[in-house]
Amino acid sequence: MISTKFNNFFFLPALLLLILVPSISMGQTVSEYVNIDSLQVGDTFNYSLTLNRSKQYDQITFPDSSHFGNSFEIRSRRHFQQSTYKDSISYKLQFFATADTTIPPLPVSLILQQDTTVLYTNPVRVPFHSVLAKEEQEFRPLKPIFAFAKAWWPYIVALLLLIAAGYLIYHYYLKNRDRSEPKEPKTFSPEPFINPLSQLEKTIKQLEKSKLDSHEDFKEFYIVLGDAIRQYYENLYGIPALESTSSELLRALRKRVIDDDLLADTQAVLQEADMVKFAKFQPTTDQAQRALRKAHNFLERAKDVDGPRIEHKRKNHKSKVEAERKRFHEQQKREEVNA
Repeated sequence: MISTKFNNFFFLPALLLLILVPSISMGQTVSEYVNIDSLQVGDTFNYSLTLNRSKQYDQITFPDSSHFGNSFEIRSRRHFQQSTYKDSISYKLQFFATADTTIPPLPVSLILQQDTTVLYTNPVRVPFHSVLAKEEQEFRPLKPIFAFAKAWWPYIVALLLLIAAGYLIYHYYLKNRDRSEPKEPKTFSPEPFINPLSQLEKTIKQLEKSKLDSHEDFKEFYIVLGDAIRQYYENLYGIPALESTSSELLRALRKRVIDDDLLADTQAVLQEADMVKFAKFQPTTDQAQRALRKAHNFLERAKDVDGPRIEHKRKNHKSKVEAERKRFHEQQKREEVNA
């Protein structure tokens, strides 16, 4: 009797536990749905999960891209709550495998306070469909690549022929152009001899007609007069007179032992011109006339003193021109012979 009571004491709790445990585990389930036949690389398909649960949970975590493996990529995901205790999630997956593969069991986590329940889906086989013909599915071994020597000589010959044709066409064009366009005969144009005295005399005559009504008129008058004398010395003696100051020019003339009368008239005209240009000196008409008379005196004295030098320069220029004329005509004769 004692043993029977003892057995009943342990049997009833064990039976109650066996009844409750299945009911608890059966309270939440997850199922998967996929409709595929066979896939090629890049194909997309839908994969759905449905979760049935018996109570509310603090958080439900569905599978993400890390659970599907490298052969599948999630393109989109939509979550639906069909009822209070039923959830559904639909994945759009893209297939990237090159052989038959399997969607592994996927976890769905149910979190309630400190407890976590994990449910897993069933694995799903995904068959691969090759686009190759059956006899081509096993690739033949690659043949070695043979290096063939490049033949460059046809390109070189073609380039040489092209250059030769271009030269002949260009030469023919020049020859016909020379025939169609008669050349004008070349003429010898020597550089004329510039007489420093004639230049100076011409400038003085132009200054005699100047109208001196303002300070600017006087300034222009003295600048032209001073530059005319400077130009005379530069043409005759080769002194950089136009670029020199009055003091520098007078020192250079004294070194050359220029005639005293020429030097005195030069100094008087240049000093008065500097006063008008730089010291804002306002001369009178009489002073300008006196400066012009000094220029006339300079001209007449230069004719006597520098006349022989100018004549010598003129003869040298004439000899130089005759030599250039001779070379020009000889060149013309050679060109006519070659033509």
